[in-house]
Amino acid sequence: MLRVNLTQARDGMMLALPVRHPRRLDTVLLRAGVELAGVHVKRLGELGVRDLWIRVPGLERLAEYVNPGVHEACANMARDLHQGFERVRADTHTSFEFAVFRRAVVGVLERLAASPKAALLIQESGGADPLLRNASTVCFLSVLMGLKLDFHLVRERSRLRSDVAMDVTNLGVGAMLHDIGMLSLPPEVAARWEGTRDESDPGWREHVTLGFEMVRREVDPAAAAVVLHHHQRFDGTGFPKREKYGGRVEAVARSDIHVFARIVAAADLFERLRYEPGCREPAPTVAVLRRLIEPACSSWLDPVVLRALTSVVPPYPPGTQVMLSSGVRGVVTSWTPANPCRPVVEEMRPEGDRSGAWTTGQSFDLRSEPDLEVVEADGTPVGPFNFYPSGACGATRFDVGAYSRSIERPPGTSAA
Repeated sequence: MLRVNLTQARDGMMLALPVRHPRRLDTVLLRAGVELAGVHVKRLGELGVRDLWIRVPGLERLAEYVNPGVHEACANMARDLHQGFERVRADTHTSFEFAVFRRAVVGVLERLAASPKAALLIQESGGADPLLRNASTVCFLSVLMGLKLDFHLVRERSRLRSDVAMDVTNLGVGAMLHDIGMLSLPPEVAARWEGTRDESDPGWREHVTLGFEMVRREVDPAAAAVVLHHHQRFDGTGFPKREKYGGRVEAVARSDIHVFARIVAAADLFERLRYEPGCREPAPTVAVLRRLIEPACSSWLDPVVLRALTSVVPPYPPGTQVMLSSGVRGVVTSWTPANPCRPVVEEMRPEGDRSGAWTTGQSFDLRSEPDLEVVEADGTPVGPFNFYPSGACGATRFDVGAYSRSIERPPGTSAA
């Protein structure tokens, strides 16, 4: 299996995954096993399809990262969100069927439990609608992080039984609805935000309280807290401020922010940095992760949650076409959160004179090849954005699983 840009698609390539409509993900345009023809490629381009998964001999093992059931569950979630958002856009006084959103989150969780590795390669949900795309992606990322953060949830929700504390269903519901208040903003305020992304805009900031009022009587308090507090920052520089008795106002920081809101804040910031104003295409994932781990952004995020984000979002997901600093072109076949910018890359060579046909060659594990690094991903230069573990916490800096194991061990012991 190989992920190719539509511009690389050629007659005779066979689809490894169904192709879904980019704005209606529950609609399948072409099924797996279809052999591509020119008419297919032309029509897919007109509809806005960007990538395809094709079958390539020698790369069958990438199938473990791709599960059609996970894609289908996320497509259903995006459909339910789209229908709910459209009803509110038509009438801001309409009532949401919140139980539908809960069922959608449960559906995603059930699929992820059956195929956890498939989470790495989920296609983007929501199509061209920025609000829907953000809601779908933030929900999916938040749930993925929540599943990795079971130990952190138990610690931060210590008043609850462990099984209740680790249940991320309400995290997913809150993440789906985190920006629902945007639907109640005056059109000029929403348009101003899309054009400037000015977080100091008082009109735009109203969306958190508007959204909270829409959901507070309909969803679990933990989900409602996400809607109200997903713009809080770990260092206390976020909003809204907390009003105390006597009219005093104070910042909300660190563990005073609900842990679900901290998780959604990280997912939302990641997604917003990918789609900056005026950019038609998303920024490379590795570039966004690099920004998030640098002090300007990392101080805003719970450091444990940030580890979870770098553990579920690979800079170069399996299936990504890359070029190494040696000039070798290949495809990423696996990665590790401990050293995420040093994946395993399998060389890809053109097969004879057949246009668009490849054969696999030498495999490079960049963890043991310190002189090699990824310099291009899917045709975009990325060399300056690579980041590597260093210092005393290097082994756990990006890997939340390793971090969890390190804090569980008695002092003075090492991992087996």
